[in-house]
Amino acid sequence: MPTFTTDLDLACDRLRTGELLALPTETVYGLAADARNDAAVAKVFALKGRPSSNPLIVHLAEAAQATDWAAEIPQAARRLMEAFWPGPLTLVLPARDDISRAVTAGQDSVALRVPAHPLARELLQRFGGGLVAPSANRYMSISPTSPAHVRQQFEDSDLLILDGGPCAVGLESTIAGLLPGEPPRLLREGMLTASQIETVLGEPLARGEAGELRVPGQHHRHYAPGTPTQRFQQAPSSALQDPRCAWLWCGDAQPSAGPALNLGNDPERYAQGLYAALYELDNLGLDRLLIQNPPEGEAWAAVHDRLARASRPLD
Repeated sequence: MPTFTTDLDLACDRLRTGELLALPTETVYGLAADARNDAAVAKVFALKGRPSSNPLIVHLAEAAQATDWAAEIPQAARRLMEAFWPGPLTLVLPARDDISRAVTAGQDSVALRVPAHPLARELLQRFGGGLVAPSANRYMSISPTSPAHVRQQFEDSDLLILDGGPCAVGLESTIAGLLPGEPPRLLREGMLTASQIETVLGEPLARGEAGELRVPGQHHRHYAPGTPTQRFQQAPSSALQDPRCAWLWCGDAQPSAGPALNLGNDPERYAQGLYAALYELDNLGLDRLLIQNPPEGEAWAAVHDRLARASRPLD
């Protein structure tokens, strides 16, 4: 059974001996391991059931450490680091030759981030190196935003969970690529929007397919509850009368026979509460989970991305 702790010395000792740690960040809890220890990195893939073809993000204490991992840091990347680190932005840069390709999934690029959560930052400062930390969940299941979610995911393990409370952002980081010979590219939506990044860059981000480049969180089914989950624009009346149907509303709720949660129509509050709401409703073990489509617009782009991977449209 996993255990909770707030002891940073104990957490560091675990990492230095090649063990895993559940690490709080402002986005989601991560399954952390020493990024320079291939055996520890292999444990992350094994415990998650994550394919080794899926690269990992290296978490750093400060931007100055990026030169230990990236072979080249263009001025555009430095501007983004200054503007948004620490924070929910991951930058994909050319990897140094000495970086393990177990971390990069065989690619010559490396994903880097400086998290903003105070416990994560203090741990990284004490640890002194980089930590891989993909979401602390089984592959393709709901990402965890609380210590209890992590314990539920790995209840048959002896994982140590650094308890940093609920995550403030609640969705995984935005990923931007800044690779030689290519325009800056948006690789994954996050709550840090493309417009915010473009304002700092002074140029538009490329969108769409990134060729053969692989980044985390892009599987077509991801972040998904075990309960069959669908999105709707207009609630089906028959389902509203079904007590075995759970509901997740976005401000404009209707009465239902089944249990319901309403996250409201503020995008930041919705994002912060989304995964916790999915855990709560999924744990009820009902027949269906129906999710009201949120509004359109850039502020909702990351939410739409996660919901599209966690559910399918209602026919």
